[in-house]
Amino acid sequence: MRVNSPIYFKVSLLSLSIFHSISAIASDNTHEEVQVIGVKYDKPITISEPGQTTVDWVLIEEQQYSNFAALIDSVPGATLDGGARSGGERINIRGFDDPSDIGVFVDGAPIGFQQYRYGTFFFDPFLIGEAEIIKGAHDYRSINGKFGGSIRIKTKTVDDLLKANESFGYRVGTRYNDNGNVNAHTLSFYGKSNSGFYYLANGSVTDSEDIELGGDGKSLDYSGYEQENMLLKVGYQNDAHQFEVSHTRYKDEGRKPWANRRGEMPNISEYNIKKYGSLEAAQYAYTVYNKYQDNTTTVSYNYTPNTPYIDFNIKAARSENDRHWVRPDIAFEKMFVSVGSYGHESWLSYKRDFVDIYNEAMFNDHTLVTGLQYQKTERDSLVFNASYAKKEAKNYGWYTPYFEPSGTQSIYAAYIADHYQATDALTITPSLRYEYIVSEGKGNAAPDYNTPSAGHDYSETKHKGVSPRIDVDYEATENTRLNFSYAYALKAPTIDNLYSVQYPRATAAATARNLDVSRIHAYQASVINLVDGLASGSDSLATELTVFYNDVSDNVGNRSGQNLDKESGAIQSWNTNLEGYKNHGFELIAQYRIHDFYSDFSASYVRGKNKGSLSDSSGEDEDFPSTPPLNINLGLGYEWIDGLRTGWEVRWYDAQTKTGTTKYFSYPESDHYTLQNAYAVWDIQQVNGLSIGAVVNNLTDRYYEAYLSKGVPSPGREVKVSLTYQY
Repeated sequence: MRVNSPIYFKVSLLSLSIFHSISAIASDNTHEEVQVIGVKYDKPITISEPGQTTVDWVLIEEQQYSNFAALIDSVPGATLDGGARSGGERINIRGFDDPSDIGVFVDGAPIGFQQYRYGTFFFDPFLIGEAEIIKGAHDYRSINGKFGGSIRIKTKTVDDLLKANESFGYRVGTRYNDNGNVNAHTLSFYGKSNSGFYYLANGSVTDSEDIELGGDGKSLDYSGYEQENMLLKVGYQNDAHQFEVSHTRYKDEGRKPWANRRGEMPNISEYNIKKYGSLEAAQYAYTVYNKYQDNTTTVSYNYTPNTPYIDFNIKAARSENDRHWVRPDIAFEKMFVSVGSYGHESWLSYKRDFVDIYNEAMFNDHTLVTGLQYQKTERDSLVFNASYAKKEAKNYGWYTPYFEPSGTQSIYAAYIADHYQATDALTITPSLRYEYIVSEGKGNAAPDYNTPSAGHDYSETKHKGVSPRIDVDYEATENTRLNFSYAYALKAPTIDNLYSVQYPRATAAATARNLDVSRIHAYQASVINLVDGLASGSDSLATELTVFYNDVSDNVGNRSGQNLDKESGAIQSWNTNLEGYKNHGFELIAQYRIHDFYSDFSASYVRGKNKGSLSDSSGEDEDFPSTPPLNINLGLGYEWIDGLRTGWEVRWYDAQTKTGTTKYFSYPESDHYTLQNAYAVWDIQQVNGLSIGAVVNNLTDRYYEAYLSKGVPSPGREVKVSLTYQY
């Protein structure tokens, strides 16, 4: 898209990658010519857009992120919510960690997974060309709310990898992590022709043993995994047309606990040792063999004729997310499994069809973006529980977990935004989204969860509404930019919210088809400043301060306290709309560059309160439990010779005692802790295309349990090395 911010800041310093000052801009209504001169910095200044952060593939490979959530954890205002086991990662942005509050898009296709005590968003970081993190509910193109923010992943492109005048290339790489004896190998082929055709094929395999925790080096049992990931891309481009097909796959498997987001395996009693024959057999009985796979295919077309009125785009995507796990044979023979622990075998799949059609037209001082979107999500959930194989009410063990219903949800949306350049310094962007959401559950095969007299109604329900937004961007001086954004966005209830039930004799057994949409008033204000020549003629300091305030109403939660009528015998739903919650905070980012030295600083702070208590909305306001602690980071780096740079980072997390007081929803308190990381990268000048990297995470081998992980421990010291050759 050609939509840009005010003139001084409209060039992304990330995409320019090596320059820091703008000397001249010539602009008319349809084109902009930008001449860039200045000092070359090895580490570019990346502060560019308010409330947004962009991470490119060069930084990803430098830091050797173990998973996608760890990449997002490097962004101020975003926090990793997970432990040492792969598949347990979740993402928290500004205190929002529900999967429905965060949108993740791969080449325009929405992805995501949601299951009790499992992770949410999975993607191989080494397939990413660029990841744009938009914090808050301020992305008018993001479908159905996304109160926490949107993450837009662009996979690697041929242009990322090919050098000037090249038509073919390949890239091989290997990585090793001593924590878990992790071995990873990657291979890429890519090329383009003079006629406009291009292609890219990238594959990677990773194998890990059990991860070691910090402190005494104790292994986390059943945390090993195997992964196979790939990216395939083919396209054609000429002056006015671009057509592209992109396919990605993420595949992870290994023996793990069924509740992947947990610490140590359960304590084994003497009774169970005798029952299963040995301690090892009893521990093994409590595991599952887990397989998870994402497949995402996107077909995109862009038409840009020589006119300012047409920049036409179509994206059509299909994503499939599947998890299957099965307990060992000994568990089928001897283990009783409760309904709340799924069963002896479990299947869950998501299928999403997505279409986004939009055009960008420029009329004098206005850039008008109009679009239509459609998304259909189908969820299928099933377990086999051998413990109920003789119970008719549970359909002889074959049923859908009552808290994880199957169903479909279709979203029809239209949006319009006007980027109005009121003056050379002032841009005002009002936007409006309309969404119409149709949801329908699938009846449960088990009579206990499909009893109409208990209020089990899986029929269709509809929600609709508009989401207005406005963004005001002002270039106060040549060096200072001010921004204010407001959104009044809606989020429709999920299939979980609407169609979860309890068995007929429960106090709140019914489905919740009468739920209202949730709403947010989201405020954000930023000031960005860039100063050249602060201490010398060749240094730069960029700073960004963003403050935000969110007021959510009608959020969905379990019915309890004042909302639960235990006396009248009335049919009640398990879920209901609560009063809501509020949170506020800030993100401070500073980047300093001088000659071959670079420094990055950030601080992020969030505090939140429920309106009333989660157990009783008439009670006193209660701390919002998923609020991350204060986080302060400082990084220093230096380029010693051309191609050789080293860096060190310290990350400090405050203690978190504001954990909520409601049983089942509160978090355990966490102590403050400090982590240190170091890295070195050497692009060997004497051997063109050869690069060596080393990263040490958790340098002091500290044992810690991140607050958001609810007591799940994180990895100890990790020493990672990589070798890459590109031809």
